[in-house]
Amino acid sequence: MKFHWPSFLIGCAVGATGTLLARRFRPLIVELATAGYQLADTIVARAAMLREDAEDVLAEAKARARGPRPHRRAHARA
Repeated sequence: MKFHWPSFLIGCAVGATGTLLARRFRPLIVELATAGYQLADTIVARAAMLREDAEDVLAEAKARARGPRPHRRAHARA
């Protein structure tokens, strides 16, 4: 395979540019990643609270359904 100098030089330029941009934008990338993790943590915590609320409601409904029932008075027939 023939060595192609322009492709080699373009590849070197792209690599060097990528390295320089990565150093320059690293703080921005870290901030965006931090915000993403904070958002994910907030969503997970909120989902856990909603799940707990739903479990509480269902437990209360189950307790009412299986608990003692109030006595009904028999109506006197005339």
